[in-house]
Amino acid sequence: CPSPNNTAKSASVTCTCLALVSTITVLTGSAGGITTLLSPVSAASFLTFCLLYTPCVAAIAAIKQELGRKWAMITVILQCSIAWLCSGAVYVIGSILL
Repeated sequence: CPSPNNTAKSASVTCTCLALVSTITVLTGSAGGITTLLSPVSAASFLTFCLLYTPCVAAIAAIKQELGRKWAMITVILQCSIAWLCSGAVYVIGSILL
C-alpha cells in the first residue's frame, strides 16, 4: 500500500479505505453495490470508525504485557468509545451539511 510519495499516516488511511471498499465490492458483487449500501455521509462515518477503533490484537497484547490487563481493557474501551463518538459526530454534521 505505501508509496514513496505518501507519509506513513496517509498510506495507512489509503490502505484502510481501499481494503474497506474492496471488501464491500466483493460482498455486493459489483462496484456499484457500494452506493446502494452506503450514502456518502454513512460511508464517511464508517471510515472514521474504522480508522479510530482498537488496533490489531498484537498491539493490545503488547499493551497487556507492558501495562497489565486493566490498562489493556481500558485502552480497548476508550478507543472504541472515541471511535463511536467521532463517527457519530461525522454522521450528524455530515447529515446537517448535506
